[in-house]
Amino acid sequence: MTRAASVAAVVATVIATLGAAACGGSEPQGVFTQSVCPPVDPPTYASFGMQLVERYCTSCHDSAKTGTQRGGAPLTIDFDTLSLLRMWTSQIDKQAAFGPAAENQLMPPAGKPAPTDDERRILGEYIACEVAN
Repeated sequence: MTRAASVAAVVATVIATLGAAACGGSEPQGVFTQSVCPPVDPPTYASFGMQLVERYCTSCHDSAKTGTQRGGAPLTIDFDTLSLLRMWTSQIDKQAAFGPAAENQLMPPAGKPAPTDDERRILGEYIACEVAN
């Protein structure tokens, strides 16, 4: 193998490794909560979801924020509208919600304000309701 080919192979390996890390390849993913949408008085975006994401998520996950304003949140993972939030419900469930199968506390990161256990349980139910609709 020539020196150029060796350098190219090393560069390709580094790029692949960095790409996997950037895509969350090595990040903890959590477990689906298996929450169920309650049949009576289900949480909605207006009654629960909007306030929760504004309180705990959009300080980083906001489409208007760039660079260090995002606090490490990957670009395009934003929750500042209902349509953006719906794109990420399965990941939010595995990162931040509580339910019968899991109690996920990977988000928000340490040092940031975090939902109570009850808010996390309702978040799991809210996500189940969103997915059902």
